[in-house]
Order: sequence, then C-alpha cells, then structure tokens
Amino acid sequence: MNIKKRVLVKYKLTVLTGLHIGGNKETYGIGGIDSPVIKNPLTNEPIIPGSSIKGKMRMLITYITDNGDDKNLTTNKAFGAINNNLSSKTLMTRIIFRDLFLTDDSKKILQNKLGKGFYTEVKAENKIDNIKISANPRFIERVPAGAEFEGECVVNILENDTEDFVKILEDGFKLLENNFLGGSGSRGYGKVAIEIVSKEELE
Repeated sequence: MNIKKRVLVKYKLTVLTGLHIGGNKETYGIGGIDSPVIKNPLTNEPIIPGSSIKGKMRMLITYITDNGDDKNLTTNKAFGAINNNLSSKTLMTRIIFRDLFLTDDSKKILQNKLGKGFYTEVKAENKIDNIKISANPRFIERVPAGAEFEGECVVNILENDTEDFVKILEDGFKLLENNFLGGSGSRGYGKVAIEIVSKEELE
C-alpha cells in the first residue's frame, strides 16, 4: 500500500516541573548522583527520547480513551502493533517520533545559571524505610523547570487510511500535558506544555 501523504509536525515542549528520564548511572561512580537523566554523550546535554513520548502517549490513549476494537486497530496503526495476534499483516507505524533536543536559547540560559557545560539540577530526596523507620538520602538529576526542547514527528497517511492521524497526535499531546512525562510524576515531576509550531506536507 502506497503512502498518500506525509506530514512533518514540529513542536516545542516546555518543562514546567523538574523532568527526570533516567540515563546511565555508571559514569557518576560511588557517591555521585543516584538517578541521572539521559544525555547526549557527545555534548552532555539532556535529551528526551522519542520513545518516551511515544510510549507515554500510547499508554494514555489506550487506557484513558474509549478502547473498543476500532480504537485498538487505530491505535496500532498510529503507534505500531505490539503483538502479532492483533493483525494478520504487519501494520506500518503511521507516526514516527524523533528525539527532542534543547533549544539554543535554553542551552544559553541554563549555562548562564548553572555554569558552562551544565544543563541540569540535582534534587535531594529521602527514601523512607517503613520497616526500619529510617530515611536514606538520594540525589535525583532533573531537567529544570523552564527548559525548552524542540521535537518533530512524521505522520504517514496511506492511500486507504480514513483516520486523521495528525489529530490523534494532537489529542495525544493534550493527554500528555494533563498527565506527566518521565519518572516520579506522582511526586510532582514531569509536567510539560506542548506547542505545535508547524505542520508541513512533505514531498
């Protein structure tokens, strides 16, 4: 089945409360940060993996909206089938999510506030042991509130598609804004705002 249309959706994600998407702890060693964020190893800048956006959005659409058979098929078209029992044919994923990167302005602001080459904050928390009645400190790395990321998605629309996958993406962004991204959302982390910057049909 041929692709009828491809739409490039560019958007801006603003971190409203500290954001933690876990990375590799090995580089920090003993006595360092307990839970670092994922970073670009070439620049040390935090990134938001496209898979994090896709996975959370899929979960929210699946569990918060009506989840009948038609909705399951549409969700699997949008995000890709998660098991082979859902279709006798392999479904082409309609929405492609790219990784998100800090905007140039945010890079400058963060370094002005935190120091050259620094883009994150460290939050001290206590892990409570209810059995021993004790508290153990731990240090969580976060992207600070106010940081802005640039991202994009490519929406593929096939010849026989009747669903509006761009609208599904937009609805998913709204659901994400009213939930949280990354870890520790129940403790206030990961509130985000998403603004669609442009929608462009590709050749």
